[in-house]
Amino acid sequence: MVKNLGNHIEFMGEFIDDVNTLLAKLLTALREEYKISKEQANVILMLEHEKAMTLTEITEKQGVNKAAVSRRIKKLIHAGVVEWDKSNTHTDQRLKYIKLTEKGEKFNRESKSVINEIVSDMLYDLSDDEIEQARYVLEIIDQRLKHFNIKNEQA
Repeated sequence: MVKNLGNHIEFMGEFIDDVNTLLAKLLTALREEYKISKEQANVILMLEHEKAMTLTEITEKQGVNKAAVSRRIKKLIHAGVVEWDKSNTHTDQRLKYIKLTEKGEKFNRESKSVINEIVSDMLYDLSDDEIEQARYVLEIIDQRLKHFNIKNEQA
């Protein structure tokens, strides 16, 4: 067992909080420009990775009730950053999928640009090996998180 595991877990919690706080502050102006909330921005980022999702899928990923997600989606549609997916690419046509519009994709590109600039400033003095080592450890943790989530969904 790892020495001081409790300290490491506490640090990871603080690290995640610090990252979330920084991202929220950095993206405030961009969110205001697009007239969307932090929670709505999270939906936009999710849709970039998943391409199109149902209300139920978004609800499960955000861990809130379906009514809250419905309100978010309605506001995002009104802001012009998401739309109902009318393509026939989904296997179950009874389900309604939400996807990004060009404006939503632009929001994601601009968000990434802001984040990349800050990350570059933070990591400028680290060697490529140090950055690769950190990524390697984070990828292991990410895979375990995904495995844990799948395991809990099946339970």
